[in-house]
Amino acid sequence: MILELSSISKTFILGAERIEALRGVDLSLAEGEFVTVIGSNGAGKSTLLNVIAGTCRPTRGRVKIAGRDVTRWPAHSRARWIGRVFQDPLKGTAAHMTLAENLALALRKGPRGLGLALSHAKRKRLEKALAHLDMGLESRLNERVAHLSGGERQAVTVLMATLAQPKLLLLDEHTAALDPANADKVLEVTERLVEESRITTLMVTHRMDQALRTGSRLIMMHKGRVHLDLGQEEKRNLTVDDLVGLFRRVGVTDDELLLEAVRGRSSA
Repeated sequence: MILELSSISKTFILGAERIEALRGVDLSLAEGEFVTVIGSNGAGKSTLLNVIAGTCRPTRGRVKIAGRDVTRWPAHSRARWIGRVFQDPLKGTAAHMTLAENLALALRKGPRGLGLALSHAKRKRLEKALAHLDMGLESRLNERVAHLSGGERQAVTVLMATLAQPKLLLLDEHTAALDPANADKVLEVTERLVEESRITTLMVTHRMDQALRTGSRLIMMHKGRVHLDLGQEEKRNLTVDDLVGLFRRVGVTDDELLLEAVRGRSSA
């Protein structure tokens, strides 16, 4: 298994208030699996990714990556195994640096020895990788990332997260800040890069249609627990209406997630 979570719980203390963000989560991802995670507001989705990445230590439970217990490892010690893309397209790249410099840093997976001069062979490799995005960016290697659109920048961030071939890719609602056309393009790029490199992937999304059509498994969370774990065949036969019904069955009735699903159906 690439990822193993055993009885993961996380409690936050805010003054006199105790918030149980995760409650005994068990989850395993085999090599090459692409798992989508959907859940109501406050379900614990982002906390789950933070626990895996090491930016948040669980109150109880164990985290294993590629067979190693990393529960007490800080985020920087896990970073060589994990690629992560956040919701904000501005967060994953250095705006003041060129596209070539950003990609060179991603290949090094860290700031050691920042000699960013590119050999001819490495430059050709980066051009080939960018051409794969099908956005015309291969001719813009010397351009600063600040000049890219939000969709282009997020696609580059996904490419950077996969260039160093991590064992695990974490996608934290990485298309949520984009308009529908760019969201679909970035998701298509993501699926292609993940499939070709067979990178084990955990993708949190707020869109039910994305959760159903993307990946090989679907996890449904609510109030810090996993309530549903569906394989490829099971989720293939579900519609958005079916998923809405499953959420209502566990007590979600007026969450923004459901309201968005209703809006999506009415505008279709």
